[in-house]
Amino acid sequence: MIKVEAAHIEEVRGIHSLDIDFGRASFVVTGPNGSGKSGVIDAIEFALTGQIGRLMGRGTKGLTIGEHGPHVDKVNFPDAAFVRLRVFIPSLNKPATITRKLSAPNKPTIEPTDPDIIAALDEIADHPEITLARRDILRFVLVEPSKRSEEIQAILKLEEIGQTRAALSTALNKLQREHAIAGQGVSSNRGILQRHLKIETNALVDLLKAVNDKRAVLGLAALDELLPVTRLDLGLTDANKLAAFNKPSALRELDAVTEAVASLPGLVSHDCATIVNGLARLEDDPKLFAALQSRELVEKGLELVDGPSCPLCDHPWPDESHLLGHLRTKLEKSQDAGALQQALLKSGLTVAGYVDNVLALLRHVHRLARSESDNACMDSIASWGRELGEFKAEMGRFDGLLGLKHRLASDWYRLPSELASRIAALRDAINSKPDQSATVEAQTFLTTAQLRLEDYRAAMRAEEAARTASVAAKIGYDAYVAAMEGELNTLYSDIQADFSTYYRLVNEGDESEFTAKLTPTEGSLDLAVNFYERGMYPPAAFHSEGHQDGMGVCLYLALMKRLYGADFTIALLDDVVMSVDADHRRQFCKLLKTHFPNTQFIITTHDRLWARQMSTAGLVSAKTTLTFYNWSVDTGPLVESNTDIWHDIESALAHGKVDVAAAGLRRHMEYASWQLADELGAQTVFHADGKYELGELLPAVLRRGKELYGKAVDAAQSWGNEDAKRMAMDRKASLSAASGASGDEQWAVNQAVHHNAWANFGRKDFEPVVDAFRTLLKCFQCVECNSWFHVTDYEGKVDALRCTCGEVHFNLKLKPKG
Repeated sequence: MIKVEAAHIEEVRGIHSLDIDFGRASFVVTGPNGSGKSGVIDAIEFALTGQIGRLMGRGTKGLTIGEHGPHVDKVNFPDAAFVRLRVFIPSLNKPATITRKLSAPNKPTIEPTDPDIIAALDEIADHPEITLARRDILRFVLVEPSKRSEEIQAILKLEEIGQTRAALSTALNKLQREHAIAGQGVSSNRGILQRHLKIETNALVDLLKAVNDKRAVLGLAALDELLPVTRLDLGLTDANKLAAFNKPSALRELDAVTEAVASLPGLVSHDCATIVNGLARLEDDPKLFAALQSRELVEKGLELVDGPSCPLCDHPWPDESHLLGHLRTKLEKSQDAGALQQALLKSGLTVAGYVDNVLALLRHVHRLARSESDNACMDSIASWGRELGEFKAEMGRFDGLLGLKHRLASDWYRLPSELASRIAALRDAINSKPDQSATVEAQTFLTTAQLRLEDYRAAMRAEEAARTASVAAKIGYDAYVAAMEGELNTLYSDIQADFSTYYRLVNEGDESEFTAKLTPTEGSLDLAVNFYERGMYPPAAFHSEGHQDGMGVCLYLALMKRLYGADFTIALLDDVVMSVDADHRRQFCKLLKTHFPNTQFIITTHDRLWARQMSTAGLVSAKTTLTFYNWSVDTGPLVESNTDIWHDIESALAHGKVDVAAAGLRRHMEYASWQLADELGAQTVFHADGKYELGELLPAVLRRGKELYGKAVDAAQSWGNEDAKRMAMDRKASLSAASGASGDEQWAVNQAVHHNAWANFGRKDFEPVVDAFRTLLKCFQCVECNSWFHVTDYEGKVDALRCTCGEVHFNLKLKPKG
């Protein structure tokens, strides 16, 4: 992977123009909420991957990089928005520059154009997981197991495992449904055969008895067994075989269809209601319906992907992985819709199975009507049969179900009004026929029985073929899942070990026996954690929200270690460190330094204390800390840079731009006063909106500074430390002198900024103003580490005034008396 050396951000998100020198080191951007910190993360992420995570995912419909990535003032000029990164590639020992415009996110400019450099940057473009935002943490912890499995497999680039399992599962479900339908066909044809034979069960002894009784009437040998090739009408010559009309059997068939028609209103009512309710839900949720409409198309697109061009619209992508990622994201968003679709199809197939049973009965009645030349009955049955056949076909397709809501909510079977009377008339006609002679009745009984048996045998063959396919699919699915779980168990065992180690380190002294267990099962991933040796539970069961957040960060780091190993050289952490409890943040710094010494962490935080802790722990330094103290749509982030601000002011004065120099000086003084008031504990009048003017903060800082130096003098004297006393007195005197000078010059800053009096100022007029304030701030700043002085406390009492590196350290604690 890479490390970032420097960045130039131009008109991206809330940033107008910003240059940052990262120096390949871990870096922190701090500032209050709304100061533009996350814009830095967005810019780096965009430069490296062509994506901005905050504009993607749930709740971002309608947001695009092209329209919403540029600064709001440049939305109509996206060409003006770009990011240029200077990076270093450790594996190649080569520097490179990548420039990416928001108007062309998939066409970065890379220099130099060495193939190995381009390959390295293309690889990182396929890894948006280098960015972890606060909103992402809990997707590893507080999600359902199936979602956790998807999220983690996506990070580990194992999506194909889940997709293959899902494809096998889909195939298995389809074959199992087909097996169920085939089973319904067997049941229907068995019922027809039993009804003809007038037997209650399908027992072989009952079947043979019914057949042999008729064969005895005809003087035919009894059948001792029923083999697959056995014919029930064996022995009847073609000359003796009569048309397959058997009056008692025909009457039973007509009674069966009459009963079936009468039961239609209550048939499959539950499944019909399920479908109607599901379709109503789609009508009430247009977004769900839209996701469902595109799901099948996206699934087909995933199957057809073969290169960087979309198989659905021919749109070119940077590479195949970007295209696959786009399609998988769309498919993920439609998961709820997919689950609803499967439920509706399942109910639809159940209804279709019952319809098939009715159609089987109608076919026999149609043959009876034809034998009686009852054209009116034949036409009614044929017409209704065609309609039911079309209805059955629609029930097996989701697109077909969409148009059947109203039909399923009422008389879905659409029974022709005249059919019942015509079937009754057909029955009367058959019933009025003379009873067949015993010989004729026996012959037609056997002939019809043979036809029914052939239908039954055909249904059983179809069911056996469907069963074989279903069993084979189940064996294949189970074998794949077993192999997948075996491999994933090994993989997750390593991850859970690292996860547990990291979490124990962060919570050292609190949960020293913490362990975690990741258990993969058929597309899900269960996570259980040890709660103070009381047992293994889901993270949300007993752990606090802060601990859950810490788990999310630790699990993320364990995943990144597994994915990259030694190549894990950069991570962008957007305000996620705030998720770690305040008491454990120093340990978190230790975790990053000891376990990831070669990784460049670019961190944003709104907690100034936490930023200072990172500096004290050595994770970052003053040179790798950038502070934003305010933001406006016109200026973008207002940046505090202790090293560059004076150079910028001097440069403006050198070009005669007193207004620019004055504005820069005032902004710097506003920031410095705000920072020092917090660092030193200066007291001022409280404002509920948190906004303070320079005229309020600076005097409070000066009073507090003089007070602290006075305390340092008193403390040194109580301990008999003359050197410390002298230094504290010198500091206090310097501060008094500098504050007097700056007070004399402060009017010039106000005039130059607020009253356009800068036109009357020249360079020579304003240089003393700059010198006065610069001298003043030096009274609160270390020349070695460039950090502001801050106070430390012990048991709630201030005990020292010091800098970050320790070069300046004034004791404020008096020697106890006695």
